[in-house]
Amino acid sequence: MQSKERRKFMRIGTDLEAEYWAKGPSMASGAARVRDFCREGLGILLPASVERGEHVDLTMKVPGDNVPIFATAEVAWAGESIPDRSEVLAGLRFVSIKPLDLARLLDFIYSRWLGNLKGKIQESP
Repeated sequence: MQSKERRKFMRIGTDLEAEYWAKGPSMASGAARVRDFCREGLGILLPASVERGEHVDLTMKVPGDNVPIFATAEVAWAGESIPDRSEVLAGLRFVSIKPLDLARLLDFIYSRWLGNLKGKIQESP
């Protein structure tokens, strides 16, 4: 049985460094990797489990930009640990992010995505 896709926005793969601080029962924190992104949230690899509904403060580092992006997000879902790795994949929904920070993040991710798309088109016969 297939699960129904509930996302409203396209999800774009990316790879960004981040730091996180959970403000709930898990009290987890540390370095993390953003794996994918959409207008309302992101998929992230965390070194420790977080709980659904927990709020997480994020600091994301955009390559080539010295000013970090700050956001607060809610854990929409948290998966099991990834086999052979000490990471957990979680989905976070933005609760708070400054419009300028969101625009900077979108600009970086979309420009990377468009660059990859153009490269694939040029490679095809």
